[in-house]
Amino acid sequence: MMGDVREALDGCDLVLTIVDAAKKTEPADQFLLDLVKRTKTPAFLLLNKIDVLRTEKRQLLPLIEQYARLHDFREIIPISARRREGLELLLEKLIATLPQGPRYFPDDQITDQPVRFMAAELIREQVLLATREEVPHSTTVLVEQFQEGTRLTRIAAAICCERDSQKGILIGQQGQMLKKIGTAARSEIERMLGMKVFLELFVKVKPNWRESRAFVEGMDWRKQLEYLVTAKVNQKNPGKAG
Repeated sequence: MMGDVREALDGCDLVLTIVDAAKKTEPADQFLLDLVKRTKTPAFLLLNKIDVLRTEKRQLLPLIEQYARLHDFREIIPISARRREGLELLLEKLIATLPQGPRYFPDDQITDQPVRFMAAELIREQVLLATREEVPHSTTVLVEQFQEGTRLTRIAAAICCERDSQKGILIGQQGQMLKKIGTAARSEIERMLGMKVFLELFVKVKPNWRESRAFVEGMDWRKQLEYLVTAKVNQKNPGKAG
C-alpha cells in the first residue's frame, strides 16, 4: 500500500504534510515523513496548532529546526487552522510554487466535487472544531443517504471512528456532543445548498479503518455515489438486488 501511495504522490505537483506542533511526534507522523522522503515531489510542512504552544518562539524555532533536519522541505510554515493564523502566507507560497495550468472549470465554479462530498466535509469540519484532542484524526464521515428535494434535503451520515472510547466522546453525555456537531453542520450545509436540511447523524466504530485499503478507497465520493445509486435501485427492485 505504501508503494501505491508513493506513486500517487510522485504524480502530484506539491505535497502538503500537516503535523500537530503541540504534540510529540507520533507513529502516524513518522509514516507520513517516510512517504515524503521516498517521493521526488516538493513538499511543504505545516506545523498546525501553534496557538496551543505556551511560549511560541521558544518552542517553535527548535521544532522547525528538528523537522528541517529530517527532510529538505520546500517550506516549513507554522499555522493555526482554528484561528486561521498563517493561512494567508500558506496561500501565497502555494501560488508561488504551483505551476500555471489551463483553466478546466468556469470562474464561478469553486469545486468539481458533488454536494454529497461537500456535505461530508462540512460535517467532519464540525467534528474537528468540537473535539480538539485525538478523536478528529481517527474519524471520517460517510454519507449513507442523500435525498435532495425542492424545499428540503434529507441527509443521513455516519461518523466513523476507531474505538468505543472515541464513540463515547463523539456522542457525549446524553448525546449533547453529537447534537452540537449536527446543529452546526446542518447550518453550514443549509448555507451551501440554500435550502432547509434535515440531518441525521450516527456514530459507528470501525477499528483500524485507516489501515484498511478497501475502506479508505470506499470513502472516495465516486464510490459513495455508486453505493447510493445501487441502494436506490435495490429499493425499487428488491427482487433483483445482488
